Amino acid sequence: MKPSILSILQIVLAVGALVMSGPARTEFQTQAAARAALWEYSRLIAAEPHFAVLYTLRGEAYYALDDLPKAVDDYTSAIKLDDFQDKAYFGRGMALGRMGRVEEAIADLSVFILRHPTDSVAYTKRGVRNIWRNNLVEAERDLSRAIQLEPTNAEAHDDLGVVHAKRNRLALASHHFSAAIRLDPGYQKAYHNLGIVFYMSGQNQQALDIVDTGLKLAPDSRSTLMLKAMILQALGETDLAREIEARAEFLPEANWTERSEVGTPSPTSTGREHD
Repeated sequence: MKPSILSILQIVLAVGALVMSGPARTEFQTQAAARAALWEYSRLIAAEPHFAVLYTLRGEAYYALDDLPKAVDDYTSAIKLDDFQDKAYFGRGMALGRMGRVEEAIADLSVFILRHPTDSVAYTKRGVRNIWRNNLVEAERDLSRAIQLEPTNAEAHDDLGVVHAKRNRLALASHHFSAAIRLDPGYQKAYHNLGIVFYMSGQNQQALDIVDTGLKLAPDSRSTLMLKAMILQALGETDLAREIEARAEFLPEANWTERSEVGTPSPTSTGREHD
């Protein structure tokens, strides 16, 4: 059955929305908005199942709803229909990485970067995935390029700080975590990471101060509360440390999937943090 004129117009508008939103992933303000988009794109796909961009758009909705396997399926359908669905390569790289298929994720993001060599966000996301596979040389290259392209990219600064911390370059790590905070004062994970660097450097009071600032943004951050307990222990505040640790014990872990943190070091850390 041929699509109606109204369906064709809706598809054209959908394509226009994708183009106007730029090369990065589409953002939805609420889950309700993502569900509404999912319903609409499914309806349009039923009317015109060979229109590649509709699968890309529906993949974005699935991604926003955290249905990663269906997002990957739709992005793959889009690419099979049209290999120049660049947003589908980007989106699939994001989803595959979160599913633990990191090598495939990097391959997809590499296609996107080849076609969009000045996209700072894409370099950042590939850099994060290189951190996940512990390829710190490639991660540093990607994240440095992201900052070169966009010096105000707070996420890239934070993740480059992670790379430096993992390589025991604590002064450089501190510089980039501080830059992330300066650029985005609401970036809670950067406070957490900077607190770890201070703690690892034996600067326990500075660590406590920065961690407390971060906790104002996310008072129930389990990882940061556990870090605070360790810092208090190092400062000799044993009772308060135990109280905070007991409070944090049953809190859920923070979802920092896309912003790979340094990780909270164990009390016996020798200066190298674990993944």
